[in-house]
Amino acid sequence: MRGISRLPDLIAARFDKARRGEVHETDARAPKPAARSQTDAVGAAQYAMSLSRGRKPRADRERGLILPVQSLGQEDHLRQTFIGRGLFLVRQEQWDKLGETIRSADAARETTSEGTGTASLLSQGARSDFVHAARAAFAQGKVPDNNVIVALEEALEETPECWGVATVVAQAHMDIGLAALGSGPLAARPTFDNKVFRHHFARAAEVLDSYCAVELGSALLAEARCDLLLAAPDAPDRVADDYEDLIDLDPGNPAHMRRFGLRLLPRWFGTYERLDELAHDTAERVADIWGDGGYTWVWFDVLRAVPEAAERLDIDRYLEGMADILERRGTQHVVNLMAAHAGVVMDPTSAPDDTGQRAAENRAAINARFAAIVSHHLHELHPRHWAEAQQSPFQALPAPEALAEDGEAIARSLISRQFHDELAAGQIVTFSPRGLEMQPPA
Repeated sequence: MRGISRLPDLIAARFDKARRGEVHETDARAPKPAARSQTDAVGAAQYAMSLSRGRKPRADRERGLILPVQSLGQEDHLRQTFIGRGLFLVRQEQWDKLGETIRSADAARETTSEGTGTASLLSQGARSDFVHAARAAFAQGKVPDNNVIVALEEALEETPECWGVATVVAQAHMDIGLAALGSGPLAARPTFDNKVFRHHFARAAEVLDSYCAVELGSALLAEARCDLLLAAPDAPDRVADDYEDLIDLDPGNPAHMRRFGLRLLPRWFGTYERLDELAHDTAERVADIWGDGGYTWVWFDVLRAVPEAAERLDIDRYLEGMADILERRGTQHVVNLMAAHAGVVMDPTSAPDDTGQRAAENRAAINARFAAIVSHHLHELHPRHWAEAQQSPFQALPAPEALAEDGEAIARSLISRQFHDELAAGQIVTFSPRGLEMQPPA
């Protein structure tokens, strides 16, 4: 396919740099959403300050705490393997092979160890040259080279009726449309006044309209359909049906439920009443897998984005959902997510000072689960989850290395506080696959 060879040469150079590590997304009764400075900045700053106040040197404070740390390498290597595979197939102009590989991975619901769909990663890699070329053009105040669009259209022509390739092309158009709005992740529903954004999302919709995710049993197609909501004027009317299709197709993946909750915020396509109603509905639909966990997953990132929203929780079901998630899907990835959620997100200092009483009480009830999660479920530390917990879901994350360093420091500080008396008495607190063990001083 001729279009690939005509992409700007700078793309390959950017990928070489990346591999070398040189290049690093109103309801009158509803709680008033915190200003972004409160929710996204002040909360994190207050929490960081609370960890810093009165801290002793780490060697003294955490002496006796033995906690294995999972390296970022395994998950990152797996992710990069699939991203690289998608990129390779496109650069070799093997679009038919790419489509077949994506369809197979999607049908098997293959994921990485932390639950990221491999079909999504293959698609991400496959479209990355096109998206980077477009972003580079926008950064220079230009429109993307037409060769980028021609290459995408040629891919469709050369692989007719292949929904795997069609999804890659549609997602590439959406990525280009989003790039036209700027470089950071969206914190709220975008406006429709950018013609480039509207054009590329409209083309993505045309491509996807030829396929039905439910009939094909494709979670990747359903996910792409949900992404189209960003440019859909009728998104508030469609959001529930589109996300329900996605969740029903891939109920074991909590990422879909977490994203669903965020899209139901008033700043996007919903209201707090609708959010809670659909969280209950989701719990019922995925009860065979998650128990009450579906309710918890839908609210999970909402509580990180808007601390005051906790006043709307059915707190009993939320806590039951946390317990069910740990019981049914208690991998160390999930355990670290839940521990960081209870210990970091729900730390009293991470909410604005004017948080209402009911919200504060509900947050405190979740925070109180931290000790049990750590004591009964934690075997190893996954630092990234602890660092991400103090970031807004609408902010770009720091580099992986910084996340790992910050996350480990946060987790060790909180866990050391939990076992303060034992550590102060000289006991050895050891976490391992056998569970938590206490040993007397040597």
